[in-house]
Amino acid sequence: MTNTVTLPIWLFVILLLLAATGRWYRFGYACVNFGRPVSMRDYVRRTGVDFRRFDDPARHHEVERVAAQLMEAIMRVVPVLPVSLVATVFLRNRDAGMSELEMKSSVYDLILQLEAAGAHVYVPRGDLDYAIGVGLRMLTLRRMVEERDGVYHADPAEAALLAYYANAIEPLFP
Repeated sequence: MTNTVTLPIWLFVILLLLAATGRWYRFGYACVNFGRPVSMRDYVRRTGVDFRRFDDPARHHEVERVAAQLMEAIMRVVPVLPVSLVATVFLRNRDAGMSELEMKSSVYDLILQLEAAGAHVYVPRGDLDYAIGVGLRMLTLRRMVEERDGVYHADPAEAALLAYYANAIEPLFP
């Protein structure tokens, strides 16, 4: 038995027309990083902890310590994507409009901060200008950011959604 995905012909035609006219864009970027494997045997050996001998409160306390270390290890490898960078800039400047140049400058400053803190910033195609443009395009296509007379504004009604995207990288800031 083979698994096949079927696409309705009308959807295929629409996507083909959008692609032919240059109005079809990817849905964004997904990125994954893998950190160093975590060995509980090494943890137990290194700390001298024996979870079997703890009562419930002591075991819960030690599990919280392990969880905190795991969360820190995860945060060290979380990729920073263009949409989160641009969303952060608009969230931090939600009451002020910005030109594209001002927005790009602010994103670049964020990237410098994050890289100095050891974050992994994903730059599609190795082109920073393109990456920032992709982030801006995704937010404008989803109507979280609006452009009026060359000035970009965050839509106040979409602040919660902007915060969702920005929160993906918030813990990475020093």
